[in-house]
Amino acid sequence: MLGRELSKELVLGAAEQIKQLLPHKDEDNRNVVKKGLILYRQGSIYNVSTTSHSVSAKVQDVTSVQVELDLDYFSMSTCTCPSDAICRHQLATFLYVYASVDRVGTFVDLWKEEKPIDDVLKHVKKASSLLKPEKDYEDTLGSWIAFFDREFERWYEQVTSPNQLFQSLFHHYYSALKKKAPKSPEMKQFFIVQASVTVFLKILQLINETKPTDYMLQHIIYPYLDQLIDNVEVAISEMKRYALPFALDPYLVDSVERFRELLFTSKEYQYERTNLYKLLWIELLRRDKFISIEREWLEEHLEKEQKQDPSFAIEFEMALMHMNFLQSRDEEIFEVMRTKLTPSALPFIFPWVEDIFKKKNWKRLSNWISYLLNGTNEYINSPLPFEEKRQTIRYLLRFISQYARATNDDVLYERACRMMLPLSYAEYHDLLLDKEQYKTWIELQTLLGFSLDEMDTYVLKEIEKSEPGVLLPLYVQSVQHEIRMKTRENYKMAVRYLKRIKAQYKKLKREEVWENYILQLAEEHKRLRAFKEELKKGKLIHD
Repeated sequence: MLGRELSKELVLGAAEQIKQLLPHKDEDNRNVVKKGLILYRQGSIYNVSTTSHSVSAKVQDVTSVQVELDLDYFSMSTCTCPSDAICRHQLATFLYVYASVDRVGTFVDLWKEEKPIDDVLKHVKKASSLLKPEKDYEDTLGSWIAFFDREFERWYEQVTSPNQLFQSLFHHYYSALKKKAPKSPEMKQFFIVQASVTVFLKILQLINETKPTDYMLQHIIYPYLDQLIDNVEVAISEMKRYALPFALDPYLVDSVERFRELLFTSKEYQYERTNLYKLLWIELLRRDKFISIEREWLEEHLEKEQKQDPSFAIEFEMALMHMNFLQSRDEEIFEVMRTKLTPSALPFIFPWVEDIFKKKNWKRLSNWISYLLNGTNEYINSPLPFEEKRQTIRYLLRFISQYARATNDDVLYERACRMMLPLSYAEYHDLLLDKEQYKTWIELQTLLGFSLDEMDTYVLKEIEKSEPGVLLPLYVQSVQHEIRMKTRENYKMAVRYLKRIKAQYKKLKREEVWENYILQLAEEHKRLRAFKEELKKGKLIHD
């Protein structure tokens, strides 16, 4: 990202200014650069943003400081630390920027020398102009992969901060690959697909090597994998705008084995790996000859996995199910889901129902909807974390809602909401209010154990206005509950509910019923002196 927004000439020019402002022969200057280098290598720079000539960032030192770099006039750069001169925080931020155009080690070496840094760029330009540029790769997938690997080795040699390994892989290595894509539109997009898959696989390999923490896996690495999958989807969508050339067929043949690596490169990100695998097969490899090759390989390796080390048995089983899906063998998928896989596998089938929905194959999709409705009970009652289950049910209900609208099925969505309680509470709550089914809404609140003070006051007022009297049983039940608690505060709450009951009877023009009810209630609890006092304070009874 930095490489696109800041020119190399501008960054090298700022480097030359630093060399002049901080001569190497001065010991204080050497200490500033040394400390800046340490901060950079510790990965202390974050929240980086740029314009065409400036950089803004935060640096985590003993405390967090804000740095603003002026690359045109570096001496005008600022930092919120107490230093009046160029400080270690400004140097650390600049090194972060410099890493986007060259090795940080190169800057340090040139800073120590007498030779101007600007001369390096000039020399490179002059030398390169004398040579005819060589082709980076040939027109085969094997050559592309070899190119990707060469660029990876080159990038890896230049990495100076292990703390920013994955960030650099995505922003520097991945960006460098995309810049070398072929010019023809359809081949360019397929190149981006392959580059994205390569970076995805490289991330998995680095995870195996570096063993990152759970925090890094969830908050640092996952967003990059998610973005790579999005990029693949976009690139494939762009490809479909063109009539794909026959020249692409050999690339697709070689891709069968290539995409397979997603299944077993790492044990992490099982859901993301298998989803990307499914996406590539649905959109690019949906041909019987490819499916036959893959099915044979999967069956052979699944058998080996089950006999020896079942580390990736689930991935191979899911991939085989995907081959069944591509050939519309849905009943075989349902059977495997019921007999071989745990309830946690439910979200893995969502890409399949999405694909059927896109094709508007309502007959086929109806079978999937039936399976989902009948199979969610086991999932809801599974020991999986609540939030994980909630997200799955939220997605599933959103999809069923879309299907119900598309097929004009007025009762399906409501039935699904009822079947998926309590995880479907939010959706069912909104549906009942939209349909003004207030009695059912009240039953829902009671079923799930919500008390009146936990319910939305605005909703209660709307119900009272629209359908007076419907809340009376709930208010009466709540009054009895508060009285049973036998504390002054509970008696006060009971009086508040009683006032609502009185107002409702007044709207219904049934004041005599109210009078009988309050007199009977007071008589029933006449020994509760504190309650009686609260009734008087509330002017509900008189001496």
